[in-house]
Amino acid sequence: MPEAPSRRDPLSEAATASTGRRVLLVDDHPDVRAMFSLALAEVGDVLTASDGQEALELIERDLQQVTQAGRRLMVDLIVLDIMMPGLSGSDVLRALRARFTELPPVLIISALDSQAHVEELIELGAAEFLSKPIEIELLRQKARALIQAPNPPSLQGASLHRHDVPMVGGTEGAQPLRTDQRVARRNTFWIG
Repeated sequence: MPEAPSRRDPLSEAATASTGRRVLLVDDHPDVRAMFSLALAEVGDVLTASDGQEALELIERDLQQVTQAGRRLMVDLIVLDIMMPGLSGSDVLRALRARFTELPPVLIISALDSQAHVEELIELGAAEFLSKPIEIELLRQKARALIQAPNPPSLQGASLHRHDVPMVGGTEGAQPLRTDQRVARRNTFWIG
């Protein structure tokens, strides 16, 4: 499957013209980037990065293009994988948090879905968490909802938001539901 371009995706030009939104998708797997880029093209213009370092470089280039109006990230949503070589998604979140007081919403996609890990990511500034395998339509819905939220959360007031890690048992001492048996479902995308 051909890799999605890291610049402007021609399939998303119609979405950008109507919404003016930009999504930064960061994942080290080319097939995931291609599939998610196609899915997110309905939400806005999709920029892709193959790892954390490339994502930070794209963000830095965007900041250099900002006019006198101020310095803000030029993306409306960051979709970020956690397990990547070099800088992990957690490292990227830490770097962004150290530099900015406000971020666009960050949607984490990962197979690392223990309760402690998810809470750590939310505390770092992630707005939502989707556990792999991810249903494509759910990804689109979450992306739309985060982009259209009236007040994106700032890092100063990051709080625990609902995430899609199913829990076993009651709320007290609940543990994430994990299964090694992956059931293939229509509209679900799973790699590694």
